[in-house]
Formats: sequence, C-alpha cells, structure tokens
Amino acid sequence: MVPRQRAASGRAVRPDRDLVIDLARFFCLALVVVSHTMMVSPVLHPDGTVTSDNTLGNQRWFEPVVWVLQVMPLFFVVGGITGLQSWRRLRARGGNTFDFMQARMLRLIRPAAVLLAIMFTGLWVARLAGVDPQVVQLLVAGAGMPLWFLAAYLAAQLNLPLLARLHARAPWLTLVALTALVVAVDCLRGMMPTLAYLNMVFVWCAVQQLGFFLADRGPLALGRAALAGIILASNLLLGLLVWLGLYSGNMLVNLNPPNLTLLLLGCSQAAALQLFRPVLSRIASMVPVRRFIGLAGRRSMTVYLWHLPVLAALSGFLLLTDFPQPAGGTAAWWWGRRLCCWP
Repeated sequence: MVPRQRAASGRAVRPDRDLVIDLARFFCLALVVVSHTMMVSPVLHPDGTVTSDNTLGNQRWFEPVVWVLQVMPLFFVVGGITGLQSWRRLRARGGNTFDFMQARMLRLIRPAAVLLAIMFTGLWVARLAGVDPQVVQLLVAGAGMPLWFLAAYLAAQLNLPLLARLHARAPWLTLVALTALVVAVDCLRGMMPTLAYLNMVFVWCAVQQLGFFLADRGPLALGRAALAGIILASNLLLGLLVWLGLYSGNMLVNLNPPNLTLLLLGCSQAAALQLFRPVLSRIASMVPVRRFIGLAGRRSMTVYLWHLPVLAALSGFLLLTDFPQPAGGTAAWWWGRRLCCWP
C-alpha cells in the first residue's frame, strides 16, 4: 500500500493527485473570472431602457486574443482526465454507473441549488422593492450565466461511464463518431437553428474524450515534435475554416452554442498541456504554488458559481446610482476592468 504524503499544511494528499491538472484547472478558472469582468457592460439608454453589451465580443481586434485565451475546451479536457480516473477507481471498489452519476450530480447540483435559491429570493425582494424590471432582468441574465457551463459539464460527466466503455473498446472510432455528430449538427444548424444546441452535448463529450487519451498516456503522449505538430495542424485547420467563412473567428460567438471550432481548440490545448507538462510539473511542485492551488481548488466551485452574481449585482448597483459609467471599449472602461480584476 502506498502511504499518503503529507502536504505542508498537514493535510493528507492522495498519492495519485496530479498537481499539473490542479494547476491547469486553476489557470482556467482564473482566466474565466477575469474575462467575465471584462465582458460585463450594462448600458442605460436615454429612453430609460437597459441593455447589456458584451464589449469584448464586439471588439474585432480582440478576436485573436480570445482565440488564444478561450480555455473552456481545456476545462473539459481536464474533466475527462479526472473523470475517467475517478470512474476507474470507483469500478475498482465495486461501484457502478449509478454510483458515479449520483456522486457527480450531487457534487454539481447541490451548490447550484443554493445559488438558485438565494438568487430567486434576492431578485424577488428587489422586484417587490420597486427595482426597475429591466435591471432585474439584467441581473437574472448575468447571475444565471454560470449555469450553462454546469449543465454542459454535467451532461458530459453523466455520459462518461458509457463513453469510457466505448473508449476502452475503440478509442479512435468513438472520437471520430462524436466528431462526425458535431459536424453533422453544424451542417444542419442553418436549416434548423435549435438543432445547434445538441452540440452542447456532442462537442463537450468529444473534447472530454481527448482527456481520456491523456489519462491513458496513449496517442497524445507523443514526442515534443509530434505534439507541436498537433497544435500547429489544429490551429491551421481552424484558421482555414474561419478564412473560408464557415465559422466565425470570434471564439465567444462560437461558444454559444459550441461548434467544431471548440473541438479543434480542444485538440490544440490537450496537446499543449502534454507538451508543457514537464515545465508545469516543476511550477506546480513549488511549495507556495502547491499550497495556493490546493486552497483555490477547494473553493473553485464557490468562486465559479458566485463571481457572476456578484458582478451582476454590482452592475445593477451602477445602473441605480449616478456613479460614472464610461462607454464600453473606451480607455476609461478598460481602466475600470483593471480595477475589477485587481482590487
């Protein structure tokens, strides 16, 4: 039996804990929180109407930056790695699909239920207090935004036992089949727009499948040149699809609902995670970094669920006061984003 290691804080650390995965998850969460502070931009028009502009989504010059910093696929790659490992540990202890699905649902739905209950109560109080309905609607839209990710992530995780069995039998055929479903939905979404939302399942399950390959240290555990080639090829193909006009070059637009571009980004990011693993491992092994990501990891769900409701509440407060509100995209607006990110 392998004894458990002791962290500097005295807590037991599982011997199979992958600090690189913890670091990658923390990086993704931090980047999402920071990017959301730069996307919240409520606008009060002279006629009294209220709208919310996605300033970053409207900045053409920012598209290449979003291309690089769109880390949502990496979330699902990491989820595929940890999910497959958890599933295999559960099976080794005699657990079954129901046990896995129950554990995943409780882990994700419990904190979300608390958020929904507090949001519902707070918004009704605001409405009864006479807050403008448009401001309340803005708060609902902003505070509820994290829930789409939880729904997509939960769908991918609930499908994980089935996909893990298919992966064990025919890993490449499973990935190709999921990719074919993604492409088929993309081809038909012009005629049936609502069909595009099927890719909330197909895209993220396919990206999660890439994590299975990394967990197995299989085909993606290649040499540095091959991994660099995957990164280059994925981005070149993505660039070609955008250049042909088949997809938008704005990865925020491509996110809702997701399409093939997110799967290509997932291939690139999975290869990059493997390529830079030695460097990331050295960084994650540093005692201050290990302590910090350990603490952040225990609070990650709380931070993710509550950062947007807080931002939405601040936006509502700004709309209800005479506090200066610079136009989105201006120098003053960007300076305000800096203050949001670095209190």
